[in-house]
Amino acid sequence: MPEALRTRRCLVTGGCGFIGSHVAKALLERGHFVRIASDTPSSAFTESICTEVLVGNVCDLAFCERAVRGIDTVLHFAANMGGMGVIHGENELTIYRDNLTMTHNMLSASRLAGVRVFFYASSACVYPVSLQGDSQVDVFLKESDAWRGGLPPNPQGLYGLEKLSSELLLFNGGGDMDIRVARFHNVYGPHGAWMDGREKVPAALVRKALAAAALQEATPTLEIWGDGKQRRSFLYIDDCVDAVLLLLDSSCGEPVNIGSDRSVTIDYLAEVACSCAGLQIKDVRLSYVLASGLVGVSSRNSDNTFIRRTLGWSPQVSLEEGIKRTAVWINNEMQKVVADMTDGERVLALRNLQRSRVLDLSSGYITFAVLLPITSRGSEPPTRCLSALSTFANSLQNTTWRDAHRIGGSRFRVKVYLAIDEDDTFLRKCDNAGVNVAEAVLLSNNINDVVIEMCNHPRGHICAIWRQCAQRAMKDGCDYFALMGDDVVLQDEGWMRQVHAEFLEISKRQHVPNGFGCVAFTDITFPGFPTFPIIHRTHMDIFSGRVVPDDFINQDGDPFLYQLYRRWNCSVMVPLRISNTVGGPRSARYDKQHADGWKFGPLDRATDAVEKWLLQHCPVAQRLLTLDVVIPSYRVQLPYLDRILNLQSSSTCTVMFIIIVDDPRASAICELEKKYGYRPDVCIRVNPENLGASASRNRGIKESTADWIVFLDDDVHPDPSLLQEAEKLIRKYPKAAGFVGCTRFPPAETIFETAVHLAGVTYFWDIAEKMAGEGDMPWGVSANIIARRIEDGVEFGMQFPKTGGGEDIDFIRQKREYSIAHGGEGFRAAPSVLATHRWWNGGKRSYWRFYWWSKGDGQLIKLYPDLTYMDHAPNSAELLLLSLVLTMAGSASYPFAGVTMLLILGIHLAAATFIGNIAHDMFRHLWRDASRAAGINSTLGGLRWFLAVVESALIRMMSEMGRQVGQLERKEFFPGRRFEWFTHRAGPGPRNEERMNSKQRFIIVVSVLVVTLAVAYQ
Repeated sequence: MPEALRTRRCLVTGGCGFIGSHVAKALLERGHFVRIASDTPSSAFTESICTEVLVGNVCDLAFCERAVRGIDTVLHFAANMGGMGVIHGENELTIYRDNLTMTHNMLSASRLAGVRVFFYASSACVYPVSLQGDSQVDVFLKESDAWRGGLPPNPQGLYGLEKLSSELLLFNGGGDMDIRVARFHNVYGPHGAWMDGREKVPAALVRKALAAAALQEATPTLEIWGDGKQRRSFLYIDDCVDAVLLLLDSSCGEPVNIGSDRSVTIDYLAEVACSCAGLQIKDVRLSYVLASGLVGVSSRNSDNTFIRRTLGWSPQVSLEEGIKRTAVWINNEMQKVVADMTDGERVLALRNLQRSRVLDLSSGYITFAVLLPITSRGSEPPTRCLSALSTFANSLQNTTWRDAHRIGGSRFRVKVYLAIDEDDTFLRKCDNAGVNVAEAVLLSNNINDVVIEMCNHPRGHICAIWRQCAQRAMKDGCDYFALMGDDVVLQDEGWMRQVHAEFLEISKRQHVPNGFGCVAFTDITFPGFPTFPIIHRTHMDIFSGRVVPDDFINQDGDPFLYQLYRRWNCSVMVPLRISNTVGGPRSARYDKQHADGWKFGPLDRATDAVEKWLLQHCPVAQRLLTLDVVIPSYRVQLPYLDRILNLQSSSTCTVMFIIIVDDPRASAICELEKKYGYRPDVCIRVNPENLGASASRNRGIKESTADWIVFLDDDVHPDPSLLQEAEKLIRKYPKAAGFVGCTRFPPAETIFETAVHLAGVTYFWDIAEKMAGEGDMPWGVSANIIARRIEDGVEFGMQFPKTGGGEDIDFIRQKREYSIAHGGEGFRAAPSVLATHRWWNGGKRSYWRFYWWSKGDGQLIKLYPDLTYMDHAPNSAELLLLSLVLTMAGSASYPFAGVTMLLILGIHLAAATFIGNIAHDMFRHLWRDASRAAGINSTLGGLRWFLAVVESALIRMMSEMGRQVGQLERKEFFPGRRFEWFTHRAGPGPRNEERMNSKQRFIIVVSVLVVTLAVAYQ
């Protein structure tokens, strides 16, 4: 089958670069399988250009071997390259080493994998400099000219020598592979480098001309490297791609020029660029930069005789048309860069775009400063601290060696700032060679870049030591700052490159300046906690060189940094493991001192500082809403927790889930931690004993750092959109104290479940639906409420029962009062924040839950007397209490007086109370309020409905009894005093109805009592 018709499996190295991305796209459009191997995950194209992408370093042989699996055609474009701002003399050795390593790796991997065709992207820089010295004439370079001028060859710098060496390597070491070599001459066009220092002259001049036009100055200026007389030919990218595909499908086994054979001066190219930007060259001041190392050869043109004869190819797009197309694309990209800038920022940016940069690859190290406090205190014997330091140093060496010695791409180095207390006499010692004993440990583990910092801070003030070391590291020009301790062990190789990549991803994803954010290790000794964070010097710039505020002593600095940048979704906990043998959740060698209140004042001040900095440096970066979901859990039932922990927020909101386990003996704790413990957005805390729902929610409040807290019971089934709906309401009503969600129950399918609804004990669970649109809700159940997290001191009251009852009302009332007193609003209805609460204990009959709830909410009468009213008719609990008193008095007096009247009256009153309450509820639910009762979500009818009505009276009476018993136990007695559940938000209607019901029940009870007594004494 002819090569042109065969479907290939292609690997394009450097496929996210300029020429490589265009070739990959063309191959994909022709139906070929296209795999890209690149050090970046995406190209300048917005559409798909390949079948799959592998991200890695082509200088890594293992990566190359992986990339060529299943491939029959390799197109090798990957290279460390650019215009004269890159391939100048200072970078030559680096470029030669990187590019030759890449070609050698790809050749070795391709031979091993049985690749059939190997295409190599060479360069016109292979031609001898001696042939290209006269700018007054066109120099047509044909393929055989590479070896003119004798030996040794004299290509353009080590960049050209590497290309020539690689050609020889491929032709002599390619084995059975078909080798194709293209020597490119100044290819240009859209989707290439245009502003990062790696751009070539066409893109550079177009960018400068567009920037000059955008500035609208009276005399635009255009910078040109050289005297403008240099001659070059320029090939548009579409023509280049056509030539590559023709060469690939041909049988040509010799190097081929792929370029234009029309040579022009750089001055003419500048004129074309100005024209495309809407400028007249006569109106532009040309600024020539005559530095010899930035000019290149004087004259170069492509001799296309061989390619015309062999492949029948010649360029089709003129220079003027190609530059015009390129200018349109660059202008669009430039507008994206300056779109959200202020006028001043825009002018500064455009002026910067008028100048080309010179990149220095030899100084391109990315330095990680490891801030390492060390002490011999608490170590017995003192040498033990050196042993721990040796373990750390060994782990540091093992996990950074590859990054520090890598070839190609970003290069890293680690610098340890060893902090020693001035009064630590043991660690201040020197060995026989005069080297500090701690530094000697690091040196023995090949950690050679060490700075000793002597510190004079109070003992245990780790954060002060970090601050001192960070300031020194900042002066030394370090890029990243890793806050560590001497008992740390690093587990995973390559953490420096992965952290750097994570910061780049944060910048790209959130549109923030490079280095903005916080990256934390995964601490296997303290799962889910962001210990030992890493920040960039950008953070140091924001806070004037202070890594953490002075409020921090030795605790909370790590989560402070993490939670600070979480507000912009720029905090990441990466799967890079670290362990801590001392500290963390364990005891430390110093007294742990927490920064009380750091989640308010210090965090708020730092947030304001970051917002102010971003407003000046990156106004497009927007702070996100932060939500914490607090879930107290006694049972730890994973099927229910799974639904909550899988809730999704919008892209403008960051969420953390805080689970407070209230039974340390719960069998599912291990499974919960195994499944969710390493999720950075899940925080699992276990109470030392069963403390109750209020204490658990309060612990969740203390753990929270968000703007808002969503409280959910562990047995609710939240609607998938719960978090999105919560965010919508918060953004709509930012001054609200909170929101009351809607909690429904599944359809009542049993007598007991229906009775629970009829008894009214679940009435307020879906009150948000009943009072939709209400801006000041009376209260809502804590199974589904949202509260603003502010420093108001409000918590769930510990005086309420562990199982709950009244604490949600008290919490909401306190939050509401504080909010209104400080210019805010109350709690709003949130019917769209929806959850379904399952029936307790699977719907099994039990009245004790309602008894305990009422026992707790009875305290509200004393706590909120202004929210009570008098009911002059006694309720069932008061009547039963009276019957008990009469019965006991009768029983006590009978042996002495022989009178049974009080005893009989007490017994009859109790019976009448039950009969009267049941009768009245039957009257209400079956006749007077039948339509209201029919609205209950129940599947029952007929006799079962009748029995549910009867049972509802018993549940209501049990609740009233719990309220009465609670008051008696607290030595409170408020006969006839009732709490107004609607807190006066629904007018007098609910109070009047309750009074009417009490009066009617009392009349029925009295009537029954009179009848039964009359019958008894007849």
